[in-house]
Amino acid sequence: MLNSTQAFVLALVCFVPATLTRATTAIALRSRYRIVLAADSLARYGMNGRATECKLFEISGVYATVSGLAHYGTSYRATDAIRDGFSRLGTFEDHVSATAYSLQRRTEQLLAQVEQNNPAEYRALMLKANRPADFVQLAMAQSVNGKPMLGVVQLRWDGKQNRLRSITSICPGNCGRDTGIFYLGYWERIKPYVADAGQPRSVGSAASIDRLIRMEMNAHPSDVGAPINILEVNSSGARWLQNGGNCSLPGVGWYKLPYAPVPTTILSSLPWRIFRIAGRLPGACRSHSDIVAGSLP
Repeated sequence: MLNSTQAFVLALVCFVPATLTRATTAIALRSRYRIVLAADSLARYGMNGRATECKLFEISGVYATVSGLAHYGTSYRATDAIRDGFSRLGTFEDHVSATAYSLQRRTEQLLAQVEQNNPAEYRALMLKANRPADFVQLAMAQSVNGKPMLGVVQLRWDGKQNRLRSITSICPGNCGRDTGIFYLGYWERIKPYVADAGQPRSVGSAASIDRLIRMEMNAHPSDVGAPINILEVNSSGARWLQNGGNCSLPGVGWYKLPYAPVPTTILSSLPWRIFRIAGRLPGACRSHSDIVAGSLP
């Protein structure tokens, strides 16, 4: 069982034919008793296209966010791999492994089609694939027998073998005990903010998560934008900690305030910490849950 907070910062990118979009930022944070997924909402299509969209997903009872090649027109959506992977009986580990297989197969099929039908677009996709970052990444959260589980699938381009390869992480499971934030997407503001704290910085509340994404939003206003949506998955299911009004997921309600407020001295002492930066990393909605989110262990 992992005791330290696990946070995965994901740069979400969407594609449409003949155009490339730009990166934004999402966070998946894990402790022993809950998983939190958070994302901004700005989507960029091509050179001038802008839209606001929810970047948190629900697929067959699994909650997810995606980075890299998120979708390409109407023929490819990375989240369809989750539907494939969780369609049969098995453990959470089995489902994540099947999702990785489906994601790699679907992405390889897409690249083959684009190479044949649109060589210029294929070259643009491969230019991004050869950069030191994941080509596609999925973060998936599910409550399994009352235990919040997090699965991360990273699809990388192996330049030496000229092919895609997948890496999976299961938490709790094979993810490192000291894993903190993966460097994916925009992180240059978040890394020094956490490192300069002098001690593990608390990131457990919705307000703290909002602040981290807002830092990248201020640094990259063309790529990262409001509203910021924050979802919690725990032993009881999923609920919103913060919702900017553009996200609606089946069966997901709001966190309800307890009858007796939790003293702020208790909130400040709870073990939500970042221990190490290990990845690459941005609106303005807040909720009453910001006050009490940190009270959840």
